[in-house]
Amino acid sequence: MNAGRRLTTDVLVSGGGMAGLCAALAAAQQGAKVLLLEKGNRFGGSMYLSNGIVWTYAASDEVRRRIPDGDSALQDVLVSRLGDGLDWLEAQGVALEAERVYLQAGRGRAASGPQMTQALVDALRERGGQLLASTALQQLSTQGGAVTGALAFGADGPLHVDARAVVLATGGFQGNAELLARYVSPHAASMYLRANPWSTGDGLLAALDSGAATTPWLDTFYGHALTAPPARFDASGFQEMSHKYGPLAVALNLHGQRFTDESAGTGEEWLNSQIARQPQASAAYVFDAVTAEREYEGGALARVVLERARRAGGPVAQAATLDELAVQMHAWGLPPIEVLRTLDAYNAAIRGGRGELMHPPRRGNPFPVLQPPFSAALVRSGITFTCGGLRCDLDMRVLRRAQSVSTLPLVTAGADEFQFASVPGLFAAGCDVGGFSTNAYLGGLAQALVSGRIAGAGAAERG
Repeated sequence: MNAGRRLTTDVLVSGGGMAGLCAALAAAQQGAKVLLLEKGNRFGGSMYLSNGIVWTYAASDEVRRRIPDGDSALQDVLVSRLGDGLDWLEAQGVALEAERVYLQAGRGRAASGPQMTQALVDALRERGGQLLASTALQQLSTQGGAVTGALAFGADGPLHVDARAVVLATGGFQGNAELLARYVSPHAASMYLRANPWSTGDGLLAALDSGAATTPWLDTFYGHALTAPPARFDASGFQEMSHKYGPLAVALNLHGQRFTDESAGTGEEWLNSQIARQPQASAAYVFDAVTAEREYEGGALARVVLERARRAGGPVAQAATLDELAVQMHAWGLPPIEVLRTLDAYNAAIRGGRGELMHPPRRGNPFPVLQPPFSAALVRSGITFTCGGLRCDLDMRVLRRAQSVSTLPLVTAGADEFQFASVPGLFAAGCDVGGFSTNAYLGGLAQALVSGRIAGAGAAERG
């Protein structure tokens, strides 16, 4: 039996995406000896695949207005520390563009995902950091309740790491079908993974085995609906195949029925999360010639996305009448009579100014489906990252379940009854930290940057 290698370090970071690289580099800058383990065969995680925009909302009250269910204290930290984080990124050699406004109330800067990855890797190596790819976290090592290292597996077999502190930055659990079925949707196996393939909850599972506490909102995630099969595209097509115009359309499940207010939330991510709970995690976006040309912030025109989906071999339909469109959609499994009944009821309510009185309501974007040609696209829910995860304090220390009170948001208890204790030596960053957001987008790269730097600095102090 292969007993494996043993390494000793001050700070062990599990995960080589944005959060892990920032944590490792922050720890190295504090003088700690750092070892970073990356499960995949390259560094960068989903940052490498992203559009490279590092942003969040410019004010905490705007965050609260758009995402009322998240952890407000974590959100405040993100908003207050992003500016310094962007300056820090630039100092590490990341080629950031000038600051600009995003989604009207947000601010940030953009870079190339691959260039940002390489700059952080180079900076970490210059500081003496050791990086190992294709090496996955299996479990944490503990002694007397404190984390003292980890067991990982690489191409050469087991790797035992002794460390004074461990930072979990494994990217959430969106790649774990079993956890998604447990927490997110019974139709999880039909969802697209709109991210790297390596974030399978390794940090969450290892921490739970060591007594960590979790946040609420384990059922929430961020993502966008993508063109349904048999469309063919790879990771480079995630942006082009995203149907972000969804809140302008009418969304029907495979029964031909509406199932949510399409206009709810901060963007299409809310609608996408509700599609995940529908049969086959699928829906049809239906719209008319007017909506096909409507501008929607953050995404391409519906007409443009429909043509991209057609070229990719995806299920799209277009017709001069709604009757003809419904017949075409029958090939996708939607019953034409129910489709027409739903669209007729929707149009009547919207034209009568009674959208809010429907079930489900339509509170925003009161656009009827009246002007031919009529179009439809079959989409499937796509998941980019999970929002729930490990419960952490503002220093990104992972809290211990047994020594902490309930994590339910509506706990009626006195101040003297609240108690929290961390797992000594255990920190988290990025999507392994739960509570920054819930079914809405707060800026995944910004969350990774800010929490990674905090976790790395804290781990270095312990090391």
